[in-house]
Amino acid sequence: MNLFELNGRVALVTGAAGGIGAAIAEGLVDAGAKCVLADLSKENCEATLSRLRGKNGDVRAVSLDVRDRSSCEAAVMEAVSAFGGLDILVNCAGTNTRMRPEEYPESLWEEIIDTNLKGTFLMCQAAFAPLRSSGKGKIINVGSILSLAANEVTGPYAASKGGVVQLSKSLACSWAEQNITVNTILPGWIDTPLSRQARIDIPGHAERVVDTTPLRRWGEPADLIGSAVFLSSHASDFITGISLVVDGGVTAHV
Repeated sequence: MNLFELNGRVALVTGAAGGIGAAIAEGLVDAGAKCVLADLSKENCEATLSRLRGKNGDVRAVSLDVRDRSSCEAAVMEAVSAFGGLDILVNCAGTNTRMRPEEYPESLWEEIIDTNLKGTFLMCQAAFAPLRSSGKGKIINVGSILSLAANEVTGPYAASKGGVVQLSKSLACSWAEQNITVNTILPGWIDTPLSRQARIDIPGHAERVVDTTPLRRWGEPADLIGSAVFLSSHASDFITGISLVVDGGVTAHV
């Protein structure tokens, strides 16, 4: 089981204030990693920070706007300065607003694409040098089952998350020479603040999710921990460019 240990490894997790990002950060710390929690507001990470410190975790928090190159570079440098390097980058920061495509204002399109797709790219760029120096750098980008499918009210989100999959494949090819693996996790319907809003916006959505999920439940953020630890660890050293679906069977169901 030493394959899955992250002792001595340094991770940076974006979108770590809550939901999937917070759960993954906790899982990485439990596996032995030192961790930098990054979110729009450093203060938003305080609850996660306190919980992980209570586990004797070596953690820090930093404010981060993934849409801004200098902010991405500063977050990476915080990890390097605090812990002496960077081995693992997990890109969880994301946003969505549900609306029919003919109604989307250009500004909202840009916000979603810039956060979900451009932000992932800027963070990967900013982390490249220390991940290369690590010798076994790991990038895990968080996509969505809407990277593979779509619905009537998530055009920009589906486009951005589909782009994350293709970006990850391209980076996997480009950076294999530097021994950096790049993979994508595609969560299904996970119980987070973002998905809870969908239950308000779309009548009957909560029930429909359960009905169309073979495991007959919503996912929890903790359901993403195993895949994130696996893709961060030596157990996945010969795996790059893949998309790992964690959806309770939704995309397998006809």
